[in-house]
Amino acid sequence: MVSREEAMLSSSSNHWDETAEIVIIGYGLAGAVAAITAHDLGASVLILEKQSAESHCSCSSLSMGIFLSPSDADRATEYMLALNQVGGESGVLWTDLDTIHAWVKYVAQNKDWITRLGGKVKFFSRGGEFPELPGADSMELWKYQGNGLRLMQFMYHQVALRKISVWYQTPAQRLLTGRDGRIIGVRAVDERGRSPRVVNIRALRAVILCSGGFEGNEAMKLQYLRVYPMYFAGGTANTGDGIKMAQQVGADLWHMNCVSARLCAKFPDFPVAFFIDFSGGGWSQRAMAEAKGKAAAGFIFVDKYGRRYMNEDLKPHAAAYDLGLFDSRRLEYPRVPSYHIFDQRRMERGPLGQVTSGPSGPQQLYKWSRDNLVELRRGWIIRGQTVAELAGNIGVPPANLENTVQLWNKYCQVGRDPDFGRNPLGLVPLDTPPFYAIKLFPGGSNTQGGPRRNHRAQVVNPFGEPIPGLYAAGECGSVFGMLYPAGGGNLAECIAFGRIAAENAVKES
Repeated sequence: MVSREEAMLSSSSNHWDETAEIVIIGYGLAGAVAAITAHDLGASVLILEKQSAESHCSCSSLSMGIFLSPSDADRATEYMLALNQVGGESGVLWTDLDTIHAWVKYVAQNKDWITRLGGKVKFFSRGGEFPELPGADSMELWKYQGNGLRLMQFMYHQVALRKISVWYQTPAQRLLTGRDGRIIGVRAVDERGRSPRVVNIRALRAVILCSGGFEGNEAMKLQYLRVYPMYFAGGTANTGDGIKMAQQVGADLWHMNCVSARLCAKFPDFPVAFFIDFSGGGWSQRAMAEAKGKAAAGFIFVDKYGRRYMNEDLKPHAAAYDLGLFDSRRLEYPRVPSYHIFDQRRMERGPLGQVTSGPSGPQQLYKWSRDNLVELRRGWIIRGQTVAELAGNIGVPPANLENTVQLWNKYCQVGRDPDFGRNPLGLVPLDTPPFYAIKLFPGGSNTQGGPRRNHRAQVVNPFGEPIPGLYAAGECGSVFGMLYPAGGGNLAECIAFGRIAAENAVKES
């Protein structure tokens, strides 16, 4: 139903405060790519960003700067199909075949697109996260020099070179429709002046949603994700705004219970989650060099009852699903929280947490201490002189944890883990006191769900029909279903579907 006010907006330019051919909501990587592409195709572009220029930080800025650019399109398609068929034999795919083909075609061009702009990238690694699936070997991972923040700084520079208008501190509130249901603009709140004012922005061709997921919205996480609580390492400004706006104009949703997530640490006095270096392999070349020559360190994960429940050799972007078991008798998730159990050898191998974590800029960017002692004093790391004492300090049954550690040490001695098949190289005993624990939760990089889109990046309604004038890219309705292809998948999709959305949006009359 089109409101009288919206109908008036469709017929009178006197009510518009600003006009652009393409209006983009959200200034992460997808928004930047879409803006650059639309501008270079001759369209006028306006970007709306809810954060201030000083505190602006997207999920892409917190990444390692890795993106996919497959080497073989046919093998990449085979791999994506295999990922989308896991979990069922009905023939129904998490993501439709046409959209998979579009993803493969454009992701394969990612490296060349970045380098044509003048960006500097280097080969990082080869192989998908699920090598047991056909086509996984086609996944090539490339890395922007530095990290995700450097990549985003490069993209901001490209936007500035083109003099594309960016309105910071202007959160979008509603999509505006014409009499025929077409998306014709955006209602937002301009907070840049002394007092906020509501503004109506005309989109002569289309609106592109690049507003991210819902990592920062507790109510949406509770309703949509498979397990709760779940914490994320970034995206504090990603509160599902674009998803809600799309729903209001009739968008279908997909992948709402899908995440790119693992086991991470969340401490009450810090706003976002931390990724943990469980074994001491190092987050960087410097950390790896510092760990070299030091004694190998063992570790295990246990549930809140002190028992192992998984192979700790993680699939890093799918491991959070293992924590979703619900005990219908106890009415609880017995694996939330879990605990990372280790001994003194791991404490001495270097930082347990990612060396820098959290939003950049004036927001909190935490620097983890290299000897872990600051975090020990803060209570983030819990210590016990014996396994039983540690168990008491973290609130798990001491007898259970003692039995678990004794059994683990036995498996290490014989070189085989019959319970979960851990890699023999990781079978290092826990026998050097004191003993330590870090509380773990499901979580990680980002959510994947949002408005369903087709292969042209058009947002569609529940009948699969495009909503005229509305497109989406990036994490706001990601093409990834339950399984995530490889590290760098999110950035790859932002670069690919940012271009797809813009190329099709500028064709709108």
